[in-house]
Amino acid sequence: MRHLIGSGLALVLALPAAAQTAAPTPTVGDRGVAVADAPVPRPAGTPCIAKLYADVSFDDHGESTSRDAKPREWNYAPPVQCAGPWAKVVLEADFSVDAGRQYDRTVSLWLKGVNLYYGTTQEPGAKVAPHWHVERDVTDYASLFRDAGHGQVILNNWVDGKHDSAIHGSARLVFYPAAGNAAPSPADLAFGLVGDSGGHPVDVQDEKAALSRTFTLPRNVERVALDLIAQSQAVDEQWYMCIDDADVEPTREFSLGPPNAGDPLEQCGGGNYREVAVSIDGQPAGRAPVYPWTYTGGVDPNLWRPTPDLQTLNFTPYRMDLTPFAALLDDGKPHTVAVRVLGAHDFFSVAANLLVWRDPKLAVLAGKLMQNTLATQQDALQSKVQRHFARGSHGTLHGEVDTLQSGSYVIAGELQTSAGKVVTRVAQHTDFANRQSFDHPSQDLYNQHIAMRTQVVNEVSTTTDATTVQTRQRLDYPLLIDIRKQVHAKGDFTADITMRQGYQDKRQDMGGNHKGFWSTLDNQLVSHSNTDFNAGGTAITGSRGQHGRQSYRLSDSLGSCYARRVETRDQAVVAVESGQGCPNQTNRLDGSSQL
Repeated sequence: MRHLIGSGLALVLALPAAAQTAAPTPTVGDRGVAVADAPVPRPAGTPCIAKLYADVSFDDHGESTSRDAKPREWNYAPPVQCAGPWAKVVLEADFSVDAGRQYDRTVSLWLKGVNLYYGTTQEPGAKVAPHWHVERDVTDYASLFRDAGHGQVILNNWVDGKHDSAIHGSARLVFYPAAGNAAPSPADLAFGLVGDSGGHPVDVQDEKAALSRTFTLPRNVERVALDLIAQSQAVDEQWYMCIDDADVEPTREFSLGPPNAGDPLEQCGGGNYREVAVSIDGQPAGRAPVYPWTYTGGVDPNLWRPTPDLQTLNFTPYRMDLTPFAALLDDGKPHTVAVRVLGAHDFFSVAANLLVWRDPKLAVLAGKLMQNTLATQQDALQSKVQRHFARGSHGTLHGEVDTLQSGSYVIAGELQTSAGKVVTRVAQHTDFANRQSFDHPSQDLYNQHIAMRTQVVNEVSTTTDATTVQTRQRLDYPLLIDIRKQVHAKGDFTADITMRQGYQDKRQDMGGNHKGFWSTLDNQLVSHSNTDFNAGGTAITGSRGQHGRQSYRLSDSLGSCYARRVETRDQAVVAVESGQGCPNQTNRLDGSSQL
């Protein structure tokens, strides 16, 4: 059953960019949603708006654990009053959830089978009805917006006698004309890997299953990239807390929930190494890290009120450069692009978009794939597990389980274009470490510590007869979890939980020997709660001592500087600081900047 919601186009010649709908600034006392993230930087000028859908309710009645979401469909028409080119296109969406009881839910937005947004929702409180705003820069997808098409939003919310809160939403595209602004170079074509006109996440139950699509592309592709998201679900939801099968039994009592039940901090086997593998016609084409998102029902819901974990409401896609394969894709034959999640263990939901840039003058390009060390290094890129357990008197235990992975690869390709010969070289180095320690010093006390870090360095160099341009990106995903579990006489227990999460993205462009554009994004969060669980670990019976802090800082060579810190206590905002460390202690975002 599909729902067709209000369709058509509503154009608004809007106020200047500063007056547009934007993420509200958190204020002291807020209890709904309070995040420190920066909004998408906006160019100068008056934009126009294309409404996608408005005031839609996701309130289907049925089994609240059902995964059979009912899409809400809508029709898109391009903005005739600012037909392009556009300096920037921004997707904006607003959500709210009624006070009451409801799970965190996954939501995704699609146009012509291409994913434009992916995230999850905030859980409500008995007397708290959260509302929140999300944004995404979709300028690279501008080719999608030039013509009318079918769209849909999928939000898997179900209402029953126990989970009674409906979720509501609206979305629009905001177009900034290029007049007076630098015009970007968006992709000429955008395709969703799902391969249908609707678009939807694809579930992969294990590492053998794949999201894939076969394409026959134009013969003048000169650049190609893949935007992808791999969202952990079910047993894999807190995959970073899972452990190698061999270590399940000695660490079972440290868990806060029954094995594989989807309850808070359940114990799960299958290991904790996850990575995305991309292939073209079965040939390895790239690896991508998996960000350890924690949703607002994850681990302990009291950790995420009112500030959710990083990116929980708005996932950041990972962009993989596939340009070295352009010559292969230009041969006029069908080719299959596939995405798998290494280590997936029930299960991951995957979305991916292929972006294609074409040569503006030549109809057919030729070249070759020059090097692909990834195709010959599969065994070397596998994770390794190291363990040590020491048992003492009276049943005490100390143990350590480390899962480690490190690897590098180089993929290079050559292409004859209208600008001459172009050689593109993609090099990646990754380091992954999940270090878990377990300490059972007395009969009723279990201490667990998880220190995980994923570090990725991507270097893309483009060489012509005239020069070499290099782009370097360094991603860092630190995660620390401390749990002190005190078991009581009747088997119920209290867990003192602290989580620290980070997202760091540093980029630098170099042309010849001269330093070009650079940007640094540093997003950090810490959250703590002292929580009571029942004897089975299947329910939370009380919570206290909640406090947290998110700090966000962005700066770049265009002059953008944005800093904000939000501090919470007892599920309410207690302090907000903005602009600290920026010129004049004021946030400023250049319209050409990208998050």
